[in-house]
Amino acid sequence: MSIQLAGLCFTTASGLPFSHDHWLVALSYAVAAFASYSALDMAERMHRTDGAARMMWQGCAAAALGGGIWAMHFIGMLALTIDTPIAYDPVKTLLSLVTSVAFVAVGFRIIQRRRSPATIAAAGVIVGLGVATMHYLGMAAMVLPARIAYEPALWSLSVAIAAAAAAAGLWLATRIHRLLERTLAALVMAVAVCGMHYTGMAALVVQVDPTLMAADGSLGDGVSSGPLAAVVAVAAFGLLLLALVSAMADRKVSAASAREAAALRIANLELEAARLQLEANQREIIRRLCSAGEFRDNETGQHVARMAQISHQLALAAGCTANYAAQLLEAAPLHDIGKIGVPDQVLLKAGRLEPEEWVIMRRHASIGQRLLAGSGLPLLDLAAEIAGTHHEKWDGTGYPAGLRGTEIPLSGRIVAIADVFDALLSARPYKEPWPLEKVVTFMREQAGLHFDPELVTVFLDRLDLMVAIRGRFVDEEHNPQLLAEASAAE
Repeated sequence: MSIQLAGLCFTTASGLPFSHDHWLVALSYAVAAFASYSALDMAERMHRTDGAARMMWQGCAAAALGGGIWAMHFIGMLALTIDTPIAYDPVKTLLSLVTSVAFVAVGFRIIQRRRSPATIAAAGVIVGLGVATMHYLGMAAMVLPARIAYEPALWSLSVAIAAAAAAAGLWLATRIHRLLERTLAALVMAVAVCGMHYTGMAALVVQVDPTLMAADGSLGDGVSSGPLAAVVAVAAFGLLLLALVSAMADRKVSAASAREAAALRIANLELEAARLQLEANQREIIRRLCSAGEFRDNETGQHVARMAQISHQLALAAGCTANYAAQLLEAAPLHDIGKIGVPDQVLLKAGRLEPEEWVIMRRHASIGQRLLAGSGLPLLDLAAEIAGTHHEKWDGTGYPAGLRGTEIPLSGRIVAIADVFDALLSARPYKEPWPLEKVVTFMREQAGLHFDPELVTVFLDRLDLMVAIRGRFVDEEHNPQLLAEASAAE
């Protein structure tokens, strides 16, 4: 009994007896194992790359496994020994190759997106059906004076084996990365793939059809299986070996790149550590210079801490970066460091200075700038800029250079506001502290004259915060330890 289904003939009848060339069978197993190993090797590269490189290795893995399966299948067909000549339709043979590679590529694409057991099983079914299609399309490419049919049970078993082998292969491709594991997995895959092929061959029923014989009544001429199998095997091994060499070269390049990246990361960490150490050194220098200044003018020690905090908050409120504001916080305390060059009779005078004494006192801005400039250290350079410009005025009447408007660096404009605000609210030997209302009125009047008008607006918009900062430090006026801790916390 025979039936036709989906272009295939299924029968329970017997056909011509056949066997297989043992050497070609062994060769087909070798091709399957080598193809499986190559595919697993390239799949490992696929999982370790991304973007275009991942797509490339995905395509190479599909070509290696799909092409290798097809080469094993074709050599297995050439191993068939039967009492009838066999030729092969080139179009169908090529189509079977394309089918194998395409379905394997689809399977790799599916598991690349998701690798759950259900996804791998679904991909295995798809690839298995594709491999089975390749196999039976290749069988249909045989041209011989006979009709080809299949024994239903063995045919079904071959399709099931194809699906199981494909699922196993895809599962291994997502998990096998070590050399020994990859070798053993390749052998397992080869046995599964060849098991599918030879189960399908066992299902083959060849029935001679007299109508397909040559005109002279002979069976005609077939192809020489040995040389053709050798050509297919050499081509397959050559291409697979090229793929393996490419994967090995890529692995070495990736390893070298990884070492370079690691070395670069270490170098960056060392540079960052050096930068942090440099900043710490600069802060330590500033603290020591501040201490030196306090030996000369101890009553303003709290003043420099307060105005530094106020300058920091004003810089943030004015839209400066957090990094710049932090640098200002560190550098601003040195705004009056030049006073260490002012004689004691002027610096420590308990009362208002005479005009000629003011001339001497005003030199502290230039002294401070000369003292701090030229180090090449960012914080000290900023401190030098502040020391030399915080007494400049917006209208150009300030000192020491008579700078006007935006000629005055932003740091000097910010510190000028913080410095005057805190000084007016503080008691000095020559004056009583001003009430807050009077200070606010004065600052509004001096906007555009002494101070940058935009910065004054920003400052007064946040007056409560500035007063709160100042109040906290005033509470700690007689406790230097608390002041140090508060400054460190900021």
